[in-house]
Amino acid sequence: MKKIILVMLTLIAGAIPLLGKASVQVDWVSRYVWRGFDLLPDNHAAIQPSFTVDLGRSGVSLSVWSSFALERRDAFRPDDEIDVTLSCAVPLPEGWEMSVGLNHYGYWFADGFTFRDNTSQEIFAVLARIDLPLSPTLSVYHDFNLGSGLYVTFGGSRELKLSERISMEMGGLIGFNSRQYIAGTGFSNVDLYVKTPLALGKLTLIPSLNVMIPLLDEVNEETEVWFGFSAAL
Repeated sequence: MKKIILVMLTLIAGAIPLLGKASVQVDWVSRYVWRGFDLLPDNHAAIQPSFTVDLGRSGVSLSVWSSFALERRDAFRPDDEIDVTLSCAVPLPEGWEMSVGLNHYGYWFADGFTFRDNTSQEIFAVLARIDLPLSPTLSVYHDFNLGSGLYVTFGGSRELKLSERISMEMGGLIGFNSRQYIAGTGFSNVDLYVKTPLALGKLTLIPSLNVMIPLLDEVNEETEVWFGFSAAL
């Protein structure tokens, strides 16, 4: 694990001179649901800022994403996250898009923090056919520390033009979990969303409505509904 972290830090340090286009986004969510799991029980909200930078024209991007509970800080502070993602676009024929990369999840504020017990690493690949209706997308994630398992999604989305300035995006996915933070295997969750990006100059505001329908009790026993609001530059 230490070797993986060292490699990531080396890549980040070497990429600094190549930094290109950057973007910043801040999300507010009325609850934090991830892969079907309710990570802040009892319907607590979170703020989730992120920063992404492209490394020149290499197709490589570096992202830092974080989540901080907005209530009961004494209880939820150990669950706050700061995650790092290194992603690389794979050249494919027209109509296809693919990226592969590494996620590094960090629970840096946990009591008695150790890299072994409070961080996790995950490799992933995402393949999409963007010239077909709903842009079908297949994503595969394999965690080899805390989650120690496989998570796969198949989904799609569609954009509807409401006016010259306003559009609506609708999408969803079905998730398959094989022993990632659970003991069993099976289809675990269905996620659905509607969001409406609103462009205000360089700023984009994105309200959203999200629904998660659980398929495995081991992941979640309740349907989750939450709202989100994003500001992106």
